Amino acid sequence: MADTPKADLWKATKHPRMRPWLTVAASMPAGLGMHALWGDSALAGAGIAFASVALTATTWWAGTGTTQSRRIHATLSTAAGTSYLVLATVTNPLDPFLASTWAIGGAVAAGGWNIRQALRVNPDAKTNDQAATETGVLVKSLGKAKAALKGDPKIEPNKVTAPYKLAGGEMTNTDLSKRIDNIASELGISPNSIRIVADPENASEGELVLVPKDMLTDGAAWPGPSAPAGSITEPIIIGIYEDGAPEQLWFPADEKGRRNATHFLVAGMNGSAKSTGMTFAITEALTRRDVIVWATDPSKGMQTFGPLLPYLDWVEMTEAGGNNMIDALSQVITARADELGRNGFKNWTPEAFAKLQMPYMVVWIEEAAKFFRNGTEMEGLVMEARSAGISVIVSLQRPSATSMPTDVREQLGGVICFGVKGSTTADMALPDDVRDAGARPEAWENRKPGYNYLVTPGVDEERYPMKARTWTPVSDDDISNVLARFAPQPSAGPTTTRAAGEAYANRTIHTPGAALTSIDPKETVMTKEDAHDEQEALIERQINREVDAVAGDAGPEPDVDPEAEIRPVNSLWHFGGEPVQHVERTPDEAVSELLAILAELRGEQRQTVGPKDFAPYGKGTRIGRSRAWISGKLTDLADEAEHLEETEEPGVYKLLYPQLTPA
Repeated sequence: MADTPKADLWKATKHPRMRPWLTVAASMPAGLGMHALWGDSALAGAGIAFASVALTATTWWAGTGTTQSRRIHATLSTAAGTSYLVLATVTNPLDPFLASTWAIGGAVAAGGWNIRQALRVNPDAKTNDQAATETGVLVKSLGKAKAALKGDPKIEPNKVTAPYKLAGGEMTNTDLSKRIDNIASELGISPNSIRIVADPENASEGELVLVPKDMLTDGAAWPGPSAPAGSITEPIIIGIYEDGAPEQLWFPADEKGRRNATHFLVAGMNGSAKSTGMTFAITEALTRRDVIVWATDPSKGMQTFGPLLPYLDWVEMTEAGGNNMIDALSQVITARADELGRNGFKNWTPEAFAKLQMPYMVVWIEEAAKFFRNGTEMEGLVMEARSAGISVIVSLQRPSATSMPTDVREQLGGVICFGVKGSTTADMALPDDVRDAGARPEAWENRKPGYNYLVTPGVDEERYPMKARTWTPVSDDDISNVLARFAPQPSAGPTTTRAAGEAYANRTIHTPGAALTSIDPKETVMTKEDAHDEQEALIERQINREVDAVAGDAGPEPDVDPEAEIRPVNSLWHFGGEPVQHVERTPDEAVSELLAILAELRGEQRQTVGPKDFAPYGKGTRIGRSRAWISGKLTDLADEAEHLEETEEPGVYKLLYPQLTPA
C-alpha cells in the first residue's frame, strides 16, 4: 500500500496533460543554471539569443504539415519559452519581476495547451461511446499515404469532413482508396465509416468523410407510401441514408431530359433482405396511378410476392411461365414504342398514359440467374425496353460473368447492392469509382439485412458510396392493407394487351381475398413433362411469329400436297462406333447423386470443389445432367451455405462438413 501514492504520482506525471506543466517547471532550474554559467558573458548571451531565434524558426518550418492554428500556437510558445531563458541568463531568474513573469506566463502557456488538447477531442463522441478521433492521428495516417490535410477538418455531430491534397504525381485517389482499411485501423473505426469524395476538377484533391457511429443500426419504420395516387414519375422511397436523408430512386425518364429511364440490377446474398427491400419499392410503385408491374420468380414465387399478388398485373412463379412473360415482352416493347412514336412521344410521359391508356411498366425478374443459366435471352429486352416506357429489374444473389451476360449488365444503369459474398461479387455489382470511394458491401455479407448502396441517375453522385438501409420489415398484412387502400390497379391498356397475346390473356388472376389461401402449391411446381410441353409451345409460337414476319399475310401458297407420302430413300448412311449409354434422371435424382458425390469427396478430405470435379459424372452418366445444370446447382448449394460456400476464386467452392442431426 505504501507504494501506491508513488505509483499514482508517477502515472500522473506521464499523462499528456502534464507535459506543458512539467516543461514550465523545468524552465526555472534551467534558467538558474544558465545564469550561473553564462550570466557574466556577453558573448554567451548573444549566442543563446541567436539559438532561441533559430529554434523558433525551426518550429514554424516543422509545422508545415499541420493546421495553421496549431503551427502558430507552437511557434508562439517556443518564442515565449526561449525568450524567458535568454532573460533568465543575462539577469537574475529570482528577480521578483522575472519570477512573476515565469509563474503567470508559464501557467497561461501550459493551460493553453491543455485547452487545445481538450478541444481536439469530440466530447459528443465520448458520450456515445465512440472512439475519439484526433486530427493528429488523421494527419499521421494521411502522411503515410503520401497525402496531407488541406485545411481544418469540418466537425459535425458524428461526421468529420477532412479536405486532403495528394502528393502530385506520386499518388491518385484510387491509391488512397486502397488504404481505407489502414486508415480505419489507425483511427479505430470501421472501413465502412470512411468515404472518399474526389474533386472532379482537381485529381490531386478531395475530401475524406468519416462517420464513426453507424446511425442505421436501429433502422427506420416504414411510414407508408410516399405519394399514393401520384405519378410513377415521382420518386420511389425505399429507406434512409446514414445521414437521415430519404433513399429514393426513379424508374421513368425525366421529362426535361436530365435523367433517362432506368433498369436496375439488384444484388444481394441469401439473408441480405434483398427481396424485402424490393418489396418496398414495388409496393410504392403499385400505389401510383399510372404504372403496372409484371413479376416472375421461378424459385420462391409465393414467398417473394405474397401480399403483392392481387395487385401485380401479371405474375409467374415457374420458369416456363417466366419465359412466356419474357417472350411476350419482346412483342410488347415493339408495339408500345411504335404507338408512342406515332403519337409524337420520344419517351413515356404521364400524358402518354392519359392519351393512349398506356401505363408505365415495371418488370421485376427475381432470381434471374436461373433464366440466364438456361439460355433465356434478355439482351434485346433490356436494350430496347426503356424507349417503350418499361423498366426492368434484374435481381439475383451473385452477379458474375457466368451468372449474367455482360451485354445485359451494361444496360442496367441503376444498382441496389445489398450485402454480398466477397470482393469479386462487389466489383461486378458496383462501378469502379464507387468502389474506389469506399463502398464495401462485402463487409456486411448477410449480417446487416437491408443495408445497401444505391447507384442510380437522379441521385447526387456523392451519395453513391454512402450506406443506406431499407425500411424495417413489416408484416404481409400491413402491406395488404396499404395496397387494398391505395393501389389504383390501372389496366395494361389496349396496345400492351394486344401485343402480349395469348400468354397474357391466359395468365392467372389473383383476387385480394383469396391470394394466399386459394392457390394450390402444385400449380407453382411443374413436372418434367409440363415444362417440356411449355417449352415446345413457346418455341412453336416463336417459329410461327418468325415465319409470319418473313412470309407476310399476302404471300403465295406453296404448291405442295401436305397429304402426300414421302418417297423412300435409296440408301442409308451408317457410322461406326459403340452406342453411348445415356442415363436420364429427374431433377431430384440428379440432386441426390450430386450430394452423394459431395459426400464421397468429403471422405477424401477435400477442402474445395468446382464444376471440373463433376465433369466425369455429367450428361448421360451418373448425374445425368449437363455441365451448365451442375454449375447452376453448385451455385444454388453455395447460396444455401449448407454444403458449399463461395470463395474469392470464381468457380471454386469451399466444401462444408455439415453436422448431421441424429435420427
